[in-house]
Amino acid sequence: MNAKLKQYIDELICEDVLSGTSLIMSIFGDCIFQRGGVISLASLIQLMDVFGFNERSVRTAVFRLVQNDWLSSEKIGRTSYYRITEVSRERFAAAHEKIYGLNQCEWDHKWDLVLLSSVELGNKTILKKELEWLGFANITTNLMAYPSCDELQLQNLLFKLNMTEQVVVFRAEALHLWQESYPTLKRMIEVNWPIEQLHQRYDKFINDFRNVLSLIEDGDLNELQAFQIRILLIHQYRRILLKDPNLPLELLPSDWLALTARNLTSNVYQMIISSSEEFFLNIARTAEGTMPPARPQFYKRFGGLKFAEGT
Repeated sequence: MNAKLKQYIDELICEDVLSGTSLIMSIFGDCIFQRGGVISLASLIQLMDVFGFNERSVRTAVFRLVQNDWLSSEKIGRTSYYRITEVSRERFAAAHEKIYGLNQCEWDHKWDLVLLSSVELGNKTILKKELEWLGFANITTNLMAYPSCDELQLQNLLFKLNMTEQVVVFRAEALHLWQESYPTLKRMIEVNWPIEQLHQRYDKFINDFRNVLSLIEDGDLNELQAFQIRILLIHQYRRILLKDPNLPLELLPSDWLALTARNLTSNVYQMIISSSEEFFLNIARTAEGTMPPARPQFYKRFGGLKFAEGT
């Protein structure tokens, strides 16, 4: 066992007060979603134990996730199983693409503006939250904006919420009428999107997991440590990414750290994936027994996973 790595993993677990519900979501998204989306409660309790969560706290966490329609429960004999719901499957798929995919597109310098003034009051809070999930920000009262959003995603959202008759969507372009107009646009970005906060979070993440990478390279790690690192890595990265609106690089500071964080995540993940999968698959069970084979999308993570021979 890598004793220095064990100490550092313990420090990572202790320094950040981990939420049981959020950590379970990370395990489902990273390990279970692409393998059928279901696992026994007993397996989940074992997996969460390595992060310091007892059986009672795991039961409480999955109960909350069922209440919020992220998971559904099923009992077969004396064993309980938890499954990703159809309602949440779309969210898991979107998060999977954002975390593991290559999603930085070239910007066409257009803006999408969503006017909310005609939205019924009861629906406005719901719509604003969903638009923020897509990266939009509220730039003024009843007006949300994003630079070149995914139009299909926006269209599907408005249809799903039945708000097509309440929302007006514009496509606009910033006019550079004077020499300093572009810096003004960048200041607008910094005011309306959490740029500084995200920069600080990326910086801490990079420092934490550069140390992890160094410790991995300096000594052997066992399957348990590989699994702990994998989940902590993706858990912390996911929490940052889901707040990151993925704005065009032209609008971000020159020292923006997102690409550095992504490359670091990919490098660490590639080094531990084989051992961590062995740990996970030795524990995880479904009603049919061992976990089913992973879908092809699993192996495409970070441009293609590289497994050790025999894995």
